[in-house]
Parts: sequence; structure tokens; C-alpha cells
Amino acid sequence: MAAAAHRNAENHVKGNDMPAGQTTILPALPPPLRGAEPGSFAQDTLSRRLPGIARSLLDQVRSQAARINLQALADDMPAGRLRPIQDAGAPDLANWHADLQPYLGQTWLEAPWFVAEVYFFRRILEATGYFQPGVGQGADPYHAQKDKGLAGVASQLGQTLAHLPPPGAQPLPPDTLARLIHTVVWGNQADLSVWPIGGVQPSTLAEGQSPARLLVNHAPAAAELILRQPNGLNLADFILDNIGLELAYDLLLADFLLGHGLAQRVRLHAKPFPTYVSDAAIPDVLALVDHLSQAAEPALREMGNRLQRNLHERRLLLKSSYFWTSPLPAWEMPADLRNDLAGADLLISKGDANYRRLLGDRHWPVTDPLERIIAYRPAPLLLLRVMKSEIVAGLQPRQAEQLSQADPSWMFNGRSGLVQFVP
Repeated sequence: MAAAAHRNAENHVKGNDMPAGQTTILPALPPPLRGAEPGSFAQDTLSRRLPGIARSLLDQVRSQAARINLQALADDMPAGRLRPIQDAGAPDLANWHADLQPYLGQTWLEAPWFVAEVYFFRRILEATGYFQPGVGQGADPYHAQKDKGLAGVASQLGQTLAHLPPPGAQPLPPDTLARLIHTVVWGNQADLSVWPIGGVQPSTLAEGQSPARLLVNHAPAAAELILRQPNGLNLADFILDNIGLELAYDLLLADFLLGHGLAQRVRLHAKPFPTYVSDAAIPDVLALVDHLSQAAEPALREMGNRLQRNLHERRLLLKSSYFWTSPLPAWEMPADLRNDLAGADLLISKGDANYRRLLGDRHWPVTDPLERIIAYRPAPLLLLRVMKSEIVAGLQPRQAEQLSQADPSWMFNGRSGLVQFVP
């Protein structure tokens, strides 16, 4: 399955990757980002950040074996070599054996960065015994950080909710939805794998909400598509990223679409197990909905109750797939998942890792048209992302040079955002 990720000529995605009889042609693929690139954010991630995450969990796990395994994982980076996942009976084991085959024996820095990073977080679950009988089975190794991440949700979400028209209010002010999309982008700064609780955030949410901080701003075009549907979107799909404040704003947008008749159904695609420290799995979504339904503020409590009611009535749907924790690019998604996404009127992709997966985490020229790279997309696509890695497409000529002059770390410091809409 992973073979297509290595081709550097024109690529045809077909067979298991596409519905029967369909073929999508990818443009020539540039090389993937790798940690072996001196001075890159990828190198820093694999040499410092990820080993630091493994060490930070030593006090969180309950067994001595898990602590030994985590320490060994941290010590192995970045000079150690990728080896097969050793997790007998795990439900994703066969997929990992196939997908990792081309990279076995490469060092953490030699392998493509996206592959190595996703592999690292899967190794965390192997180390803590998440899929094995014992004290670690089913235990979220990041639960302490996630619990702390809920602390500031109510106050910040409440401020935004207070400025929105109540459900059913008509007519909507013309720029309300576009402004809400801006807010949802900046929730992506709440990423515990980059900025742990207590760490220095790139900016406050209030500072970040300025549209001037958006390198591309297609929010008005996306809002127009949604608003012009006479009966609303039949189905809007969210590909989720982080929990905490980011997930709270995702739920706010979902509640807004459902409450104003702008979507008949919203489906949230979550991770199948804990990963990337703060990525949202289905239990995290349900926990936040429950948290909101018990909030002291009446408006937040009402929002939580609406979300619970929509879950019960199956207007708000939850789904997960092992693909979202695989090392594969998005053009290699399984046919059943692609067919599911093709049934949506709008896909909303959240966050940096999903953006990287959609572009194969490769060195595309920053001015390459995004619609050409992701021509394989199964439905209209709205990408909402804060910049946390050295990959982007769809910028204007000279824009990157000007940004680099003003801020050399603009590609990964979380101070800039993107709203990119590809109909």
C-alpha cells in the first residue's frame, strides 16, 4: 500500500484506493520532508521534541515495564532504526507491518518525517501496553495533560458563544459564519504535542483571531457555499485534530451548522486511539460534550444539551478509522473510507497533521495550486490550519519570501493560519 508514496513520476491512484472504474492522476511527487534535513523543524522534532514527550510520560504510567519501554524509546532517537511494531493481537498490527515495510532499517532521521512521527506515537502505545492485558490496557497515556486541557475551555468558548446569534435566529448577519470559521482556525493553536500545558503558547486566541494573521483566507467563499444551499448541507464531515479548546470550537461550529439549518447532519472523524498527545478520539469527544452539558454557564450547558440531543438523534455522528493513525498519505485511504467521505457535501479538515497527510508531507513549491495537488479529493474541502510544519501550498508569488524576511520561523511557530477552500 505504501509503494505509491515513493514514486517521483506521475502517479495513478486506482484499484483499492478509488471506487471501481475511477482513476485519479497525481502530479509528480517532490521528495518527502525528512529529519535528516539540517536545521529543519523535522530534525528538531525527531531529535528533541518527541523523545521529550516519551520522557514526560514516565511519571504518568503505572507499570515499571512501561517506564522502561518509554525510556528505551526516547534513548533510541534519533540514531536508532525503525523496526516492526511488536504488539501481538493489536487490531492495526497487520496494517502497520505492510505500511512500514519500505522504511524498516532506516533511522528516525532517514525515514520520511510523517512516517517517523506517526510511528513514534504508535510506539508509545506499544510501550505502555495499550493493546495488551494488564494495567496499561485501554489506558490513555496522555490523560493527565488532556484533563488539564479542559480547564480553560468554558471561559473562552463562552466568550465566543455570547457573540453568536441563538439557534434558529434568522436572518443571519452575512459575515457571521466566515468570522466563526476564523475562530475555529485559531483553536488549532491548542496542540499539546507542540505546546504542553504550562508551556508558552504562540499567542492568545484573542490576538490570533485577526484575519490579517491568515496567509490565505477563503472563509467567505466557504461560507457562501454553505449559505446558498436551500435546505442546508445534507452532510458535513469534520476530520478532527486536537481536543480541549480546539475541539470545543469544532463542536461550536457543528452546533451552529445544525442549529441554524445549515447542515442536516454533521459527522466527526476522530482517532481510533490516543495519539499525538492531544488528538481527539471518540471518548474525548463524548467527554467534552458531557463537560459542556454540566457547565455552570447556561449558554454552554444548553450547547452541551443540544449536542447530546443531536448525538441521540444521529444528526451528530462519530466515526473513527485506523487510517487516521497510519503513515499513509490521504490519496492512499481505503476505498470504504473514501466512499464515506465522498458522500459529504463538505469536508472540513482540521489541523497541521491532517494537512500534511493530504499533501503527502512533501516539499511542494509553496505557490503550487492546492487544487492540483489534492485533485483526488472526494468532495469539496475546507482546510483550517495553524502553521506548525514546513509545508504549505497555494500561496501567492513572493508571499513566502516576504514572510521569511519578517519572521524566519513563520512556517512552524503557530502564529500564522490558513483557511483554504477547494470546491
